[in-house]
Amino acid sequence: MVALFNEFLGTEGSATFGAPPVPLPGARPYQYVLRDTEQQGLCLRHGQLVATSLQGANAGMEEPITVVPNRHLERRRSPLIVGIRGGTKALSCGTGPEPRLHLQDVGLLELFSGDKDTATPFTFYKTFGGSTHTFEAAAFPGLFLCTAPERELGLAPGHGATAFYLHRK
Repeated sequence: MVALFNEFLGTEGSATFGAPPVPLPGARPYQYVLRDTEQQGLCLRHGQLVATSLQGANAGMEEPITVVPNRHLERRRSPLIVGIRGGTKALSCGTGPEPRLHLQDVGLLELFSGDKDTATPFTFYKTFGGSTHTFEAAAFPGLFLCTAPERELGLAPGHGATAFYLHRK
């Protein structure tokens, strides 16, 4: 992920004040295959991301995630704006008092260039723990992405967080 942040924001300490409002030239969102520890991947069903076994006939349904950094939040916490479909749909926790995980038709690069309040509901802090990663909602601290077989991707408190393997596509 260091390379992603460097491509979008330059190396740490290289900017004189804050990050640029647009990605550095040549910066492109990164795509990853995301699998939980049960080797379930994500697919899109009825407009929702669902965790499922992606073997056999389901293999072609896998939905990789697309990420760009959130330039407004602490870089050391790896704040990622997360989406799918090459960055044309973004994963949001919502802006109300209660989290509501859903996809929105908004571009990740548009969110990257926008303001902090607009980008934060689409941002997850990625934490690396050994060989897996967890994703904490920036707008709802203490809630993490979680999976359950054949169920929609959801949010759960820390003890229910799903550990994911990431493989760059």
